[in-house]
Amino acid sequence: MDIVAKITMVASVIFMGFNASQFVASYATLCEKAHVVRNLARESDFEEIDLRRTNIVPSLLLSVAYVVLVFFSGLVPWIAAVIAFKLAFSLIFSDRELCMVIRGEKFKRTYFWLDKVDSFLNISIGLLVALFLVL
Repeated sequence: MDIVAKITMVASVIFMGFNASQFVASYATLCEKAHVVRNLARESDFEEIDLRRTNIVPSLLLSVAYVVLVFFSGLVPWIAAVIAFKLAFSLIFSDRELCMVIRGEKFKRTYFWLDKVDSFLNISIGLLVALFLVL
């Protein structure tokens, strides 16, 4: 296994762990976190676009880095394309959630369940990439 595949393996495990922590979070925990973020946003001098940028830019960079690692790790290129599409959806969904929180909208149960599905799919992606690299 080459160095890129090993780095991809580590990145996949980290990706799975982060999404697993989101997957097991309860509705009350997510509402509490949303309340904390909303209060911090109100106390800060940042505009909504600045807060959104601090969410999107690091997430986008990490997503692109992960897709590049998957692409160069020796897996079939269409796998990287599917992962890129899925991560783009996750970024859009995350931005929408952040906008709801900043604007003080109630965190709907629908978004809670969509967040669970998104986290589960991301866990599955990380697990499948790791398995493909080992096999």
